Amino acid sequence: MCGIDMRIDGGEDSTIHDVIFDFCGVLVDWQPKLALQGLFPPDAIDEFFADDDRCGFLYFDDLHDGGVDYDDLIVEYEREYGARLGLMMRAYADHVDRSLVGMIPGMMPLLDELTARGIGVWGLTNWGRDTWPVMQRRFPELIDRLNDVMVSGFEGVKKPETAIFDRAMERFGIDRRHTLFVDDSPYNVAGAQESGLRSIRFLASEQLRDRLIPRNTAS
Repeated sequence: MCGIDMRIDGGEDSTIHDVIFDFCGVLVDWQPKLALQGLFPPDAIDEFFADDDRCGFLYFDDLHDGGVDYDDLIVEYEREYGARLGLMMRAYADHVDRSLVGMIPGMMPLLDELTARGIGVWGLTNWGRDTWPVMQRRFPELIDRLNDVMVSGFEGVKKPETAIFDRAMERFGIDRRHTLFVDDSPYNVAGAQESGLRSIRFLASEQLRDRLIPRNTAS
């Protein structure tokens, strides 16, 4: 079997046969504020997306990633927090396609190079089940490139919970000892490491390629 010999974070040398990629921030450029741009005042959008807003977008998105559909989530939020917040959430749900800007530069060629070297390429994303068709329509070539994708909204469990990494290993039928996980979130990287997966925090396609395919071995 083909593979990549590499050393991760000072660990022992091991051959990588499969790489699991996060979607948003690694394969896909996701900019959620763009979904609301032009629909609400800029200060209202900034407040909605603030990291410290306990009932804002991040909390809402976390529940959605865990398997709660937008329709149910928005009704509950309107009842709990009022019509204004519910209106912004409904607008985001209706325009989520605007948030998907494009592929991260350099990632499609890297997927192709890994595949050509016999490396399995997989996806593991925190994303809602009701908006997964939007992702599929926006990036059909990406979906086709990957061997398979696990979507948290369908599973009812999400990163960084170790259960989703265990489930991915079983579903994909790959060996944890020879698999690498790539994510831009340090929390998700830590969750993968806790599950026994070697992991890299993604910064840019060039950084990842240098780790996966050292220049002196490039074809």
